[in-house]
Amino acid sequence: MRLSTSQLALQGVNSILSQQASLSKTQAQLASGRQILTPSDDPAGASRILELEKAINTVERYNRNADQAETRLGLSENILNEFGNTLQRVRELSVQAANGSQDRETRAYIASELRQAQDQLVQLANTDDGNGEFLFAGSETRTQPFTKTAGGKVVYNGDQGQREVRIGPSRTLAVDSSGFDAFMKIPNGNGDYQAREAQGNSGSGIITVGDSPALVQPGEAYTIAFEQDGAGGMTYRVLDGDDQPVAVDGEPVTGPYEPGMTLRFPAESGQSLQVKLDGRPEEGDRFEVSAARPQSVFETVNNLIRTLEDDGDGPALNNAVNRFLADIDQGMENIIRVRSELGARLNTLDASRDANEGALLDLNAAKSRLADLDYAEATGRFNQELVGLQAAQQTYTRLQGLSLFEFI
Repeated sequence: MRLSTSQLALQGVNSILSQQASLSKTQAQLASGRQILTPSDDPAGASRILELEKAINTVERYNRNADQAETRLGLSENILNEFGNTLQRVRELSVQAANGSQDRETRAYIASELRQAQDQLVQLANTDDGNGEFLFAGSETRTQPFTKTAGGKVVYNGDQGQREVRIGPSRTLAVDSSGFDAFMKIPNGNGDYQAREAQGNSGSGIITVGDSPALVQPGEAYTIAFEQDGAGGMTYRVLDGDDQPVAVDGEPVTGPYEPGMTLRFPAESGQSLQVKLDGRPEEGDRFEVSAARPQSVFETVNNLIRTLEDDGDGPALNNAVNRFLADIDQGMENIIRVRSELGARLNTLDASRDANEGALLDLNAAKSRLADLDYAEATGRFNQELVGLQAAQQTYTRLQGLSLFEFI
């Protein structure tokens, strides 16, 4: 087959251009570190890289959510710790106020310090995260959750909801705490039932709830009534809400009273209620035992303050302080419960973050296999293509120099 001079020249030019294109692409790959420069280089690979980048961005967003949640939950946990410490100080002041050496003036000083403690509790409960979002407002994070009225009553303005953020492909986490749950719905007494003296008691009898759990339904109530036994002593009787004797195996719950005794009697549920009786009640004195009711920790402190500011002492004050101590203990236990929940959420965050980091390693490795350049292979290829280009250029130059006149 005969090739014309123009055909030889065209082939030479095409060869040079092809070598230049290959060399330019390899040079661009080496400069960028990427194997696929444009989707047309590898449509399937480019599509897969986009999918992997989307998955990586999603997991990174999960981690950002987890980091923000960790900051918020950690701050909430610290505030609750300080809240619990303040409640402990309130408890210490309560015990101090019940000391027989206190008089009206010293109890007024204690009440004044308790008011400062109450203000601090409200301030802690109104803590925000530094961005104007309150920690204990439920899902109403832009609403200040607690306000204090002139009479010392504290009102909750938030809700009982919680915001959640996604921290994994199938995992969400609550990042807010409801102030209602933490501070407002705390059962008084021992958490199941409460005890208090009846109005008009004239003796020095004191009652304290025990720590045995028992189911007491709302509306269910019992009375411990005292009467003289005719021999200078006192006896007690346990009555139900209709003033009828409570019986065990058909026998009324009654017996001689002894200071410091622990009295157990059955509730309607069949479980045993336990109270401790001390002091010396008088004829006709009564103590009432009923189901615990929810109240706020702020209400407990406010009631304690008002009691200390009243001109009362003796058994009535001791009974009141005993009630408040039990209520404060319930508040402190509830704070511990909420802190435990926050700790569990923080543990969940750690586990989720570990899973996310593992997923990121796998996704980035898969993306690297598709997108990242093998520098050793590309460098070798670049050298080969450079040699090829030089050969094409030299061949073209030689062909251009050929002429039939050289053979005449």
